[in-house]
Amino acid sequence: MQTLFRLSYVTYSYHGNKKISQESPNSDDFDGEAEQILGIYSTYQIALERKKNFSKIYYVSKLKRLDIYEIYLDQDEWREGFVTI
Repeated sequence: MQTLFRLSYVTYSYHGNKKISQESPNSDDFDGEAEQILGIYSTYQIALERKKNFSKIYYVSKLKRLDIYEIYLDQDEWREGFVTI
């Protein structure tokens, strides 16, 4: 299994709860609303370097971030499936 690194520009929403936004901008309570994939790289170092370059181009704030995610070749992204209640 090969690990790659995806750099994305993500817009988050905190559903109107400004307290979350102010107290913990990196909280898991944010929901990713829109994601634009900027590139997929072979190493974390390359992804980090590209993130620095893109941060000069893209508007970055508490709700708009450049995030790096690990992804794996030949492996499904979503394995939980649907839940039946």
